[in-house]
Amino acid sequence: MSDTRFVAVGDVMVDVTASGVGHAARISLAAGGSAVNSAIWAAVAGADATVVGRVGDDFGGRAVRTALQERGVASEFAVDLEAATGTFLLVDGEIRADRGANARFSPDDLPDPLEADVVLVSGYLPGPTVAKALELAEGTWVALAPAFLDPLPPGANAILVDDVEARRITGSAPEEAARMLGERFPLACVTCGADGAVAVLDGRFETSRPEPVDNASQVGAGDAFAAGLLVALARGAGLRPALDAGCGLGAIVAAGVPT
Repeated sequence: MSDTRFVAVGDVMVDVTASGVGHAARISLAAGGSAVNSAIWAAVAGADATVVGRVGDDFGGRAVRTALQERGVASEFAVDLEAATGTFLLVDGEIRADRGANARFSPDDLPDPLEADVVLVSGYLPGPTVAKALELAEGTWVALAPAFLDPLPPGANAILVDDVEARRITGSAPEEAARMLGERFPLACVTCGADGAVAVLDGRFETSRPEPVDNASQVGAGDAFAAGLLVALARGAGLRPALDAGCGLGAIVAAGVPT
């Protein structure tokens, strides 16, 4: 067992990717959702990883649980007897998402205590559940990936956003946004796709950029980045090496390398 425990609280999805038309189409299925993705990559980084979420009593929920087991990731799922497991559909680059049971993930579904070296909470969950998860969380790093959440609830000591989210929250470009968020959180990180990431830790600014990737895909790369960054920090790495670790895992996902 790893000496680093990583818990991801968030959305659990079945990812469906489709391209082409008719009987020449190519369709693939995989376990997905931000919590699932980040926990899988935390396990790749050597952490003892767990996903906390809500799924339906259906094929999708059972398939995700099995996929996590195969990757050495534990799951603590509330099972919804009425709503289906969430589904993320990518068709020729166009995204469609059915939140399914994720939209019914209530504060009562959360384990207590919610304790690990890293607790990463996704803002794609209902606001009261996010707030309760941050209240319950105990760890060296309690990180919030707010997505569309507004306002930001208290309780996190780290915030992870992409450049679009950073501009929505602060009105500023990535570097300035990281510095602004760094005044509210000990760790503030803004990812910038192929341009890497910028971050502030206890007032110190750093940046990192991955090696270029051909035909890069952004889906799931940010979740892998978050896992690499937070696991490295929990193990005592400095900010720059931790950013490099995050960018390295993000680049692997962007290049389409399977876990």
